[in-house]
Amino acid sequence: MMAHKSRTIRREPKYDPPYPQDFYAFWPGHVLRAFVLLLVVYSAVLVLASLYRVPMDPNMPPLPYEGENIPAPEWYLFLVFQPFWYLTGEDSEWLSVGTFWIPAAIVIVLFLVPVLMRKKEKPASMATWKKAVLALIALVFWSLGCLAVVGSGYPAKTTGCPSCHNPMMGARQALPPATMGEYYKIERQRQIDLGGYRAGDTSGFGGSYKDANWQLRHFYEPTMTW
Repeated sequence: MMAHKSRTIRREPKYDPPYPQDFYAFWPGHVLRAFVLLLVVYSAVLVLASLYRVPMDPNMPPLPYEGENIPAPEWYLFLVFQPFWYLTGEDSEWLSVGTFWIPAAIVIVLFLVPVLMRKKEKPASMATWKKAVLALIALVFWSLGCLAVVGSGYPAKTTGCPSCHNPMMGARQALPPATMGEYYKIERQRQIDLGGYRAGDTSGFGGSYKDANWQLRHFYEPTMTW
């Protein structure tokens, strides 16, 4: 056992007191452990992807409202786009707070973590109750993040898109316009100038044709917002 440790664990002189720390050698110990962990994760993803597939049978497409409560990667994006759901109409003037300023503040705080949490020259031992409090605080923040992701994503109709967006429903539903550049320069701009198709604005004032607010509502309410 001691011989095994002497081969896999080495001491870095630059981390001598007041920062003593042991490290596993990157090769082969860390590489093998990481490979085994990634192999398990990817295997689980492949198994779940094969067992729970998105229904794509053109003869029996899913209903538009199918897929609610099914976890999907999109849930993380819905959390970021929540301001487009709530801040509409007269409240749209606060949209930049939720879509730019708050995310920017979070990123700045993350960059400042090394400065705010830097070690002292003489690290003192921490009491057990203090460690428990810190662990509890971390658990609370982690739980709030999970609840926010679940709460913003569960109403999404994850598997309902193919019910309408398939070749049988017409070219516009399954394929993008053949002249995409011309569409955005001419047709979409014409619709915005005319002030029509304000589905993205629940109040009836302001907004634009199929903007971010419309995209979010269409995913939540595919038959009501289209």
